[in-house]
Amino acid sequence: MIESSAEKKRLFYMIVLVLTLITMIIGATLAYLKLVGSQREEGTVLYTGTLKINYIDGRYIEDPELIPMKNVDYNTYSNVYRNNFSITSTGTLDQTINISMEIENNEFSENALKYLLYSEKGNQLASGSIPKTGEIQMVNNTFLGHGETATYTLIIWWASTDSNQNGEMGSTIIGKINADAKQVKY
Repeated sequence: MIESSAEKKRLFYMIVLVLTLITMIIGATLAYLKLVGSQREEGTVLYTGTLKINYIDGRYIEDPELIPMKNVDYNTYSNVYRNNFSITSTGTLDQTINISMEIENNEFSENALKYLLYSEKGNQLASGSIPKTGEIQMVNNTFLGHGETATYTLIIWWASTDSNQNGEMGSTIIGKINADAKQVKY
């Protein structure tokens, strides 16, 4: 028999503790069963976005055949640096891509080198002069669907100034093409 009020309180708290524990177990079990019951085979899908860049061809810019030229277009193959590359979205998400050229070192004089960027259909996307160092943004927010490939042609040439440019001979340029993507949110 329970004689003191302290023992009565302890018994009351033990009963409340046991009932709380039983309620928690029942609640967790019901939540788990409801979650498992609501799942379907195709109910949880993981989407990923990845980008792959493939340098199809290209050679060093310090090619001795690079000579000053005035008019260059998509059909120019001689005496220019020509690099074809493709970007493939291998993930399951659509993306917008940005393409830039990062120049680490350019020994040519200011504005001596020019560039053109074309799409695979021969449409001009970007043009301009190559700086001594820095980044050139060539394509911004161009859509690339999942599983699609976009091919580009970058042409760099030595611009003719109609003056003696022999001082530029032997100059080099070091740079790289960067491509980054952002997933399209629907």
